[in-house]
Amino acid sequence: MSAMPQSGKHALIFGASGISGWSLLNQCLHYPTPTTFNRVTGLSNRPFPTEDALLPDDARLRFVSGIDLTQSVETVSDQLKAKVDDIESVNVVFFCAYIQTGDFQSLRQVNTALLKTATEAISAISPHLEVIILQTGGKGYGLEFPEQVKIEPPLRETMPRIPDPWRSNIFYYDQYDLLLSLSKGQKWTFSEIRPDGIVGFAPGSNVMNMGFGIAFYLTLYREVYGKGSKVPFPGKPHGYHTRHSDTFQDILAKMEIYASLNREKCPNGSTFNCGDGQPVSWAQVWPGVCSYFGLVGIEPDGKQKTMEDFVHANLTVWNRLVEAHGLKRGLIESQNWGHAHFMLVDFDFDREYSLDAARSVGFNEYIDTVKGYHSTFDRMVDAKFIPSPS
Repeated sequence: MSAMPQSGKHALIFGASGISGWSLLNQCLHYPTPTTFNRVTGLSNRPFPTEDALLPDDARLRFVSGIDLTQSVETVSDQLKAKVDDIESVNVVFFCAYIQTGDFQSLRQVNTALLKTATEAISAISPHLEVIILQTGGKGYGLEFPEQVKIEPPLRETMPRIPDPWRSNIFYYDQYDLLLSLSKGQKWTFSEIRPDGIVGFAPGSNVMNMGFGIAFYLTLYREVYGKGSKVPFPGKPHGYHTRHSDTFQDILAKMEIYASLNREKCPNGSTFNCGDGQPVSWAQVWPGVCSYFGLVGIEPDGKQKTMEDFVHANLTVWNRLVEAHGLKRGLIESQNWGHAHFMLVDFDFDREYSLDAARSVGFNEYIDTVKGYHSTFDRMVDAKFIPSPS
C-alpha cells in the first residue's frame, strides 16, 4: 500500500499578531471544517508571546517571529526557509501585515514594498501556492476624504477609484495593482477583502482597534461614575444616527478563508466587501455596548470630553484597577486613541457597505454587531486586559 497523501492545506499568515491575523490563526483550525488546514503558520516581525495570546493548544499551529519584510527578497526567503517548517507546502497566504507611517506617500511606499517582498519570496519558495488574500478596507472608497470625495452608499466593489489628487494617497490601490501584475501567468490567484471598522481582540497593543479603546473607556467610566451610570456617546449628535458596516474579526477571517477556498467563484482580482450583516448606527449599537459594562448608553449631549481626555484625567484610577485585578500593564498607555476617535467621532457620515457580492458567491455568515463587541470584550477579560464587569 502506498502512503496516504497529506490532506488539508497549509495556511501562511503575514501579520498574524494583529486583530485580523490573530482571528485567522484561530479560524483556520476549524473553519469551514476542522480538517481543511493541516498546518497554520503565523508570521510576525515583532516577538510574539504565545503563552498569553489566547491561542488554542493545537499541533497544527506554528508561530514564527522575526520575519522582517522590510529586508530584501533574498533575506526574507532565507528567513522563511530557516524558520518555517514545510514552507514549500504553503497553499494559501493571508496578507495582513501593515506598517504605520506619518504621511500618505511613505505609507504607500512602505506597505506596497512589504507586499511585494512577501509575494516574491513565498511564490518563489512554494510551488503549491494557490491563492493570496489581500486585506484592505474602506480607504479604497475615499472614506478618509469625505469633504473632498463624494461618498455614495451603499458602497459597492464595482465603484470606480476615487479621483486625483486623493487617489494617490490610497496605498490599497498600489497593492492591488501589484498583485494583479505579479499574478500574471502564475498558477496562483488573489482576492481582495474590504472590511470597514474591524472589531475584535489582538494579544498585544494594536493600532487599528476601536474595540479596545471603547472597552478601556467604559471600564474606567464605570469605575469613576458607578454601575448604572448614563454614558453619552462620545461622538457627534448626527454621527450617532449615520449608518456603517462594522466587521467582527471572526466574520472577516471566515470571509477571507472562504474566498481562498472557492477560487472558481472568486477568480483572480476579485474584490469583496465584508461586514457583520446588517448596516448599523451607533444609536443601535452604543446602548448594547455599554450594557456589557453595566452602563446605560445614551445619545451624545455635545458636552462630553473626548475618550482620550477622560482616560488621561483618570489614569490613577486605571492604575488602581490594574493593581487590584492583576491586569496586563502598559496597554492603556499604548492605545491608539486617534483611531478610536476617528471611528467614533470623525466618521460621522453614512458609509454602509453592500454585501451583495459576498452573498452572491455563497458567503452567508453574519453576526449581530453588538454580539461581536461582547465577544471582543469577553476575550479582553480572558486576556486580563480589562476586569470582568460582573
